[in-house]
Amino acid sequence: MRYLIERIKERVINSVEGAGLKSPEVEVPPEHIKAIFAVPCFKYAKALKKPPAEIARDVVEKISVSFADGLEFFERVEAEGPYINFYADWNAVASRLFHEILEKRDSYGKDDLGTGKRILIDMSSPNIAKPMSVGHLRSTIIGDSLARIFSFLGYEVIRDNHLGDWGTQFGKLLCAYKLWGKKDEIEREGVKALLDLYVRFHQEAEKNPELEEKAREEFSKLEKGDDENRKLWKWFIDISINEFKRIYQLLGVDFELWLGESFYIPMCDDVVRDALEKGIAEIDESGAVVVKLEKYGLPNLIIRKSDESTLYSTRDLATIRYRVEKFDPWKILYVVGSEQRLYFQQVFRVAELLGYATHERLVHVDFGLVRLPEGKMSTRKGRVVFLEDVINEAIERAKKIVVERNPEIQGKDLEEIARKVGIAAIKFADLSQNRVKEVVFEWDKMISFEGDTGPYLQYTYVRAKSIMEKAQQNEVGKAAKLKNVILTEEVEKELVRKLLFFPAVVREASEHYEPHRIASQLLEVAHMFNSFYQNVPVLKAEREELRHSRLKLVESTSIIIKTGLELLGIEVMERM
Repeated sequence: MRYLIERIKERVINSVEGAGLKSPEVEVPPEHIKAIFAVPCFKYAKALKKPPAEIARDVVEKISVSFADGLEFFERVEAEGPYINFYADWNAVASRLFHEILEKRDSYGKDDLGTGKRILIDMSSPNIAKPMSVGHLRSTIIGDSLARIFSFLGYEVIRDNHLGDWGTQFGKLLCAYKLWGKKDEIEREGVKALLDLYVRFHQEAEKNPELEEKAREEFSKLEKGDDENRKLWKWFIDISINEFKRIYQLLGVDFELWLGESFYIPMCDDVVRDALEKGIAEIDESGAVVVKLEKYGLPNLIIRKSDESTLYSTRDLATIRYRVEKFDPWKILYVVGSEQRLYFQQVFRVAELLGYATHERLVHVDFGLVRLPEGKMSTRKGRVVFLEDVINEAIERAKKIVVERNPEIQGKDLEEIARKVGIAAIKFADLSQNRVKEVVFEWDKMISFEGDTGPYLQYTYVRAKSIMEKAQQNEVGKAAKLKNVILTEEVEKELVRKLLFFPAVVREASEHYEPHRIASQLLEVAHMFNSFYQNVPVLKAEREELRHSRLKLVESTSIIIKTGLELLGIEVMERM
């Protein structure tokens, strides 16, 4: 799909090449330079034996001759120092852009880049028998946004919720349940009751270290298929998944796969055998199987313990093998915190040595931790903020604000709007930041409705839609037929510039795995639109052609905001 922005860029390249410069690099100039594109001439200086500024002047002279019959998308081309700056004819650009947006509507920005390519996204991945904390929010919504972005660009996307449903912690939980658990209490309170048992185990184990050995025995029984422990374990999983699904529904997040770690246990022996047969692993003096990675500048990776039990690494390697064989993905994205960076470097290297997947096929989309002001979250210490509590608090705060501003909204409408606004506040607070930044959880920052927030963008959309609703139907119809748009104000031109670059920003977000690029673009669109709304008359514009041009600008803006928010997993509403 070639959008207007790409055709304009192509016109720049062709004109510069036609003037004698091969393979020009096209840049978007900084904000204070009003040109739409710039071409630097530094790299040609040595070959042409001329200063870059002189080269720029010569090229502009030649371009001016080739554009003798009109500049098409451009008002003028100027040499400014070592740069060739192309200044847009914003009326010509807007005329074509509005036609493109209003024709494609919700599909504007879509592409077929990913046709025939499948991406699997490992995301969210909460641990069974523990409530999802606010720490799980980042993996969940970053992964979901990336899934939406890649689907929008034509890729087939598989979201895989790789549940933490195996490991020694289940020995501790089984031990705790048999000592202190009450079935009716767990059925009533769900995962929080299981968490209480887990926390209590650690508290009691500090006083009675023998409990650790009992926990190991219980997990060993689980590994060997003990009927009682297997039934309890599956019960813990069912309770947990039911609660997780309720939270995902509130967040508007879905998964194609729910395969936990335990699913891959039967495949782990094959991984160990492959590693030994290929000569990339050896059995050390303790009996553990170790892959030597020193020559790659990485610590060695243990893939089987001395007691022959599996580790995360074994299960993750089995997972990679299964995913590649089953789904043949173009990429597998692991949306997992930055603290696991070294671990994934090890696992990806071993997967490559085993021949399971090339290094390029496996991508760790890392992100900064969410921590409390007093330090890192800890489930076993009970120092954690539960995700459901954050969601409920956001919805309640949103409800109060909606009632204050629109008391006529009541009942189901109020509940639905409050949910959308509350979730928007939570998601945008996270997705508007560069994912690699660490987040310090503070209630007022996480659930904010003032300033550059999700609700601000939702409100901007509602404002744009209200203008269109107030316009008489015959005006809207005439505006749709207007071919040559007229822009008279600088803010209109700046807004058109932001809309024009939207498809490019979506692509960049996919290339860098950074949803915050879309969030930033939407904020700039909203700022420009609200400045336009406050300073430029639309429905009261004196001339018909101005009213129609501005109506097209308003409608195009509403489409971009809605599409961008949907790529972030944020819903819009028609009133707020």
